[in-house]
Amino acid sequence: MQIKYLCFIPFIIITTSFKPLGITPVALADKYLNDVGIAQDPDVLYTESFNDGITNIHGRYNDVKNPEGMMVDIKDKPEGSTTPALTITGKGAVNDGGHLYKVFKTGFDGTVYLRYYVKYPLSSKGYIHHESVWFGGYNPPTTYANPRAGICGLGDKRISIAYEPVNAPNMDTYLYWGDMKSSAQGKCWGNDMVNHSPAAQELKWDKWMCVELMIKLNNPITANNGELKVWQDGKEVGHWGPGFPNGHWDADSWINNPNEAAFAGFKWRTDANLKINYIWIEFYDDKSPAGQSHYIKYANLVMARKYIGPIKK
Repeated sequence: MQIKYLCFIPFIIITTSFKPLGITPVALADKYLNDVGIAQDPDVLYTESFNDGITNIHGRYNDVKNPEGMMVDIKDKPEGSTTPALTITGKGAVNDGGHLYKVFKTGFDGTVYLRYYVKYPLSSKGYIHHESVWFGGYNPPTTYANPRAGICGLGDKRISIAYEPVNAPNMDTYLYWGDMKSSAQGKCWGNDMVNHSPAAQELKWDKWMCVELMIKLNNPITANNGELKVWQDGKEVGHWGPGFPNGHWDADSWINNPNEAAFAGFKWRTDANLKINYIWIEFYDDKSPAGQSHYIKYANLVMARKYIGPIKK
């Protein structure tokens, strides 16, 4: 009689709180050559192409600051784009830039992606303060931007998310939320999460950059299961959520370090009525000397339920 032996090989699953950079998901933009038709995708929530004249552009927004300092540029636009760019200009001692602010009254829950193109001119080096597209939520929704800088403990009132030249030429996040960390002086300014991690990216002067951010709101509101993900030019810069990555807080800066404790996750809100309900296309320049003029350019903005990705050329 033939005897058969079964060999069982034990295995051990090792868990870790370190989450390596993931595989880039399938991009919505890949279905729409040059972004043509992307606005009609069922997963798209909002688009801004700056392609129907400055008067119509202003009419879509609840708050327009320094409209005289805005113009549409049909020549300088991202590679692959078929639509114009918006230029926002400021002048030292006359104004501190300009912005477009839009509120979505019912807001968006769950997971939201924002993708846009931005161009920072080299002439602005040394003068940048806040220049990026912010998005997030106010509870209740407001028809104007109200960042309430420096104030802590607004978990039922505010979420603000941005990715900008926090310490140019380094790009980093600038975040406000209920559980945000305070500075050494006890003030709640925007929290930065990248801080020279291996995937960190620098600002590319005088070149169009594709920025994309993903927020997953915490649910239930008692949980720290919210997430944030950032891409620059289609490259993942960082992903933070419950149990990843590893590191520590140094005042209001998260320092990524694989040999330290895991990130707890985001408790973005403490009230379910706080949702993603605004975008803020911002150019805030309070540093330019009198008589000097600076500007920024934006193009091809898309908000969606899925990863959008760079323009498909």
